[in-house]
Amino acid sequence: MAGLPPKLIGAGFMLLWAISISTAMTLAKHLSPDVHNLVVMFMRFFFGLLFFSPFVVRAGIKGFHTSRPLLQMIRVVCSCAAVGCTYYAYRHLPLALATSIGMTGPLFTTLLAMLILKDKVSFSKWACIFVGYLGVLVMVRPHELEVNLAVWIELLANLFAAFSIIGVKVLSRTDSVLTIMLYTNTVTTLLTGLLVYWVWLTPSLHDFLLLIAIGGFGVFSQFSATSALKYADPSYLAPFEYTRMCFAIPVGYFLFAELPTLWMLAGTLMIIGGTYALTRLELNS
Repeated sequence: MAGLPPKLIGAGFMLLWAISISTAMTLAKHLSPDVHNLVVMFMRFFFGLLFFSPFVVRAGIKGFHTSRPLLQMIRVVCSCAAVGCTYYAYRHLPLALATSIGMTGPLFTTLLAMLILKDKVSFSKWACIFVGYLGVLVMVRPHELEVNLAVWIELLANLFAAFSIIGVKVLSRTDSVLTIMLYTNTVTTLLTGLLVYWVWLTPSLHDFLLLIAIGGFGVFSQFSATSALKYADPSYLAPFEYTRMCFAIPVGYFLFAELPTLWMLAGTLMIIGGTYALTRLELNS
């Protein structure tokens, strides 16, 4: 990659992130219904721990020293819950719909930052939040049909993820990035490992191979997103997050016969517009 502009490299990593996260969620939809969601979560975190294990060994016990252990544990639980809810939603919703709702995460984060961190929210930001969630209503049309439980669960996933992000912002004032990542990659694996014991059923070879692939693509998506931020600013990278829809719509159509409706496309554009405008306002404030 020597000689390439840093922004181009960052954009390339963001495209790899979009492809890898979309692939992981697509594979999750191919799992047998008998595979419990906790099994999917455990495999995802287990591969994350394998990837991060050299840092765990190098840091040792001292790396886990934190001035706010309770907040660390709350954040980890929120992270687990967010991942679990996300995989459940993607397994029970059309791929394009799940992807669209997943992009409302920054709107939740802004609201919680206002309530917990006392951040000021201008009228323009409120307008962006309103447009984003209006887009969700346009997609699911609650006045015409019963809203799928998975829609609420994915919105809950965004809420848990927002709590986790706020937790990182608070913890970063006293704890190092390494300490935060150590807790993320070890405690999540231990926690889901304890829980998965009670629901474990040995997957078939087909499902086991899918779980390995989901874990691998999940870790690679993390690596790609982190690498992208090394080469470019968030303001430049933000629009590339929406390329997930470029993969979700054709994959949903060709693999699952999911044809997006005009309502879904209109709602998606509203979510993208609201979220992107909010991102620009946050970076310029």
